[in-house]
Amino acid sequence: MKGQATVLLLSLLLTSALLHGQVLQSLEDTLQKKLEAIVKTNSLPGATAAIVLPDGQLISLAAGYADREADVSMKPGDQMFTGSVGKTFVAVLVLKQVETGHLRLDEKLAAYFGEESWYRQLPNFSEITVRMLLQHTSGLPRYVFQPAFIEALKEQPDRSWRPEELLGFVANMEPQHPAGKGWAYSDTNYLLLGMLLEKISGKAYYALLQEQILGPLGLQHTFPSDKPDLPGLTQGYIGSNNILGFPRNKTVENGRYAINPQFEWTGGGLVTNAEDLAKWMFSLQKGQVLGHRMLQEMRLPVSFRSGRPAESGYGLGCFVWQVGEGLHYGHEGLMPGHVTSVEYAADEGLAISIQANTDEGFTSKLHGYILELKTIVKEHLDALERAAILDNFHRQEACWNQGDIDCYMKAYHPSDSIRTVSRQGVTFGYEAIRQQYEANWPPERMGQLHFDQMLLERISDDAYSVIGRFNLKFPEGEELTRGWFSVLMKHIGGEWYMVSDHSG
Repeated sequence: MKGQATVLLLSLLLTSALLHGQVLQSLEDTLQKKLEAIVKTNSLPGATAAIVLPDGQLISLAAGYADREADVSMKPGDQMFTGSVGKTFVAVLVLKQVETGHLRLDEKLAAYFGEESWYRQLPNFSEITVRMLLQHTSGLPRYVFQPAFIEALKEQPDRSWRPEELLGFVANMEPQHPAGKGWAYSDTNYLLLGMLLEKISGKAYYALLQEQILGPLGLQHTFPSDKPDLPGLTQGYIGSNNILGFPRNKTVENGRYAINPQFEWTGGGLVTNAEDLAKWMFSLQKGQVLGHRMLQEMRLPVSFRSGRPAESGYGLGCFVWQVGEGLHYGHEGLMPGHVTSVEYAADEGLAISIQANTDEGFTSKLHGYILELKTIVKEHLDALERAAILDNFHRQEACWNQGDIDCYMKAYHPSDSIRTVSRQGVTFGYEAIRQQYEANWPPERMGQLHFDQMLLERISDDAYSVIGRFNLKFPEGEELTRGWFSVLMKHIGGEWYMVSDHSG
C-alpha cells in the first residue's frame, strides 16, 4: 500500500509540474521571439535579457551575435559592461553605512574632505551633502565629457587614473546649479561617494562590494572593470556618436578592450551579465539587501528639472519610472560598445534586465524594450500563478493519500492567523489545525482524496479565491463522500499558501 501511495504522489506531482512547465515553456518561447524581433527591428548586433519572476524563477535569453564578423552567436549569460548601472551597487553600500550609523544622508562631505586642496577646488564644495551626491543634485559637472579629459584619454588610452586626478577636470568650474536646487546627472558625484566609502570603511571599494553584496548574493559573473584585459567580455560596436573617440568600430581586439575602462570606477566600473543584474535588482527591491527605511529612502525620486520631490525621476542611486498606475525602479548604463538596463516592476514583483552590444542610440530605447518584455510576462503570469495554486492542491491530495498530515499541512501558511471552518467548528492557528487533523484523521482512516470542479478567481494582486469539490473514498468500503470547499490563497514569500479554508 505504501508503494502504491508513493507512486500516486509522484504521479500527481509530475502532472502538476508538467502543467507549470508547459506554461513556463510557452512564456520562454514568446519572450525569445520578442528579443529576436527587438534585435532585428533595431539592427542590433545582439542582445541578452533575463527575467526573475515573482516566485524567483529565472529566465535567461539571447539573440543575435556576440561578434557578427566572426559569426559568434550571443549566448545567455554573455558578459558586458554595466555602465552606470554600477551606481546602484555604490548607492546601496553608502546606504548600508547609513543603516549602521557610520554616515548620515544629510551630512556635508566637507566633514570628511574639507581639508583637502583638491576638494576645495570643486564647485559647491562647502554645501554638498551625501544625499545630493546620491541623487545628482550637487551641481557638480560631469568630468567624463570634459574636452580635456577626452583628449587625455585619446593620448593615454591605457592610463590608470586616481580619483583626485579625474576630479581635477572639473576643478574651479562653474556649478551646474546651486547645491540642492537643481538636477544634473554626473559621474563625478559617484567618484566622491567611492572615495567616501573607502575613507569610512578603510577598505578598497571593490573589496567592500565583494564582501557585502556580490559574495552574499552569489553574483558570480559580476567583477571589476579595472583594466583593459577582461576575460569573457563580449565584443562591442561603437555607434555613430563616438563620444570618447574610439579608434575603430569594434571595441575588443585579441581579448583586450580598446581603452582602459578603469577611469569609470564607482561611476559604473563593472562587467556583468543580464542574469546577475536581474537577480541583483530582484533581491534589492524585495528587501533582501537593505532594511525597509533605507529602501524607501532609495525609492524617493526628485524631478529631473528642479531636483525637488516628484512622483518619478531619480532616487538615491536609482531611476524611478511611472508606468501606468505602477512604478519601476532601476538604472540604465552605457560604456562604449555596450548598453545596459535593469528594472524592477513593483506591481508585478518581477525584475527584467537587458544588455546590447552596441551603443547606437545610447540607452534611449532600453526602457521601451523592457516594457515590451514585461507585457509578455504579464500575459503569462496569471497562468503561472494558477498553475502554482493548482500545484498546491495536487500536493495536498498526494500527501493525504500517503497518510501524511505533516506533509498535507505544508499547503497552509504556518501562522497563528490562519483558520479552517468545518463541521467541527472554527479552528485558528497552524498548530491547532494540525492537531485537529491528527486527532480526527488517523492514517488508517484517511482514504483517498481528490479535488475537482475547481474555480479560481483573482481578488487582489496577491490573493485568489478557490472554490471546488472534494471527493473522499474511505478505506472501509463506505460510499464516496463529497463536499464543497472555499479557500483563500495568499502569495507570501514567493509561495502560494492557504490562509482560510471553509469546507463542508
